[in-house]
Amino acid sequence: MSLFSKAKKTATTTTTKSTDKKASILVNDPSFFTKVQMLETLNENLKRDKAKADMLSDEIKEISKDEWVKFYEAKGSNPGSVLVEAQDGDDTASVMFIPTDKYISITPARANELVDKYGENIVEEKTTFSFDPLMVEKYGEVISMLIENCNQIAESDKDKIIKAVTTYSVAKGTIDRMRNFGEVAQIMEEVKPVCQLKNVEIIKG
Repeated sequence: MSLFSKAKKTATTTTTKSTDKKASILVNDPSFFTKVQMLETLNENLKRDKAKADMLSDEIKEISKDEWVKFYEAKGSNPGSVLVEAQDGDDTASVMFIPTDKYISITPARANELVDKYGENIVEEKTTFSFDPLMVEKYGEVISMLIENCNQIAESDKDKIIKAVTTYSVAKGTIDRMRNFGEVAQIMEEVKPVCQLKNVEIIKG
């Protein structure tokens, strides 16, 4: 028995549960209705407040990013995480701005654009290989024997067995080398590192 046959024999089978209509229970507790009503209202408020919080977070990130870029340019190197603050009398509004060495995914076309503008060091190319399922099904017995240059596989099918998937990403360490590529503000917009906010607070004077 081939490895593929054994794996298939021991594979767990998943089944989809039937979507039967759920049973209904009538509760006599007089507070139940009020509690469900209150919970519904609170959940709606949470959704509304989260939308507002997300919008404010984006706005604060943009302001913080602009200040971080200025600091980066003045310092001449990546300052890492910084506290971004503003004062109102004796009180201080403070957030921790954290730019990371992680970036949004990019398409091959975008990768080529970045390479054309800034050179090969700004992009990483990664290729992963996998078996084509149709070819595994067709030649499972042969593949399991691990025979190289097997004459049982048709020449026209040999190139189809292994599938290659290539992905592109902004190279790790780019955030530390932004000045090598040009103006920090421009490179930030080009590569879009993932940025986070922490410790959002008002510090009373």
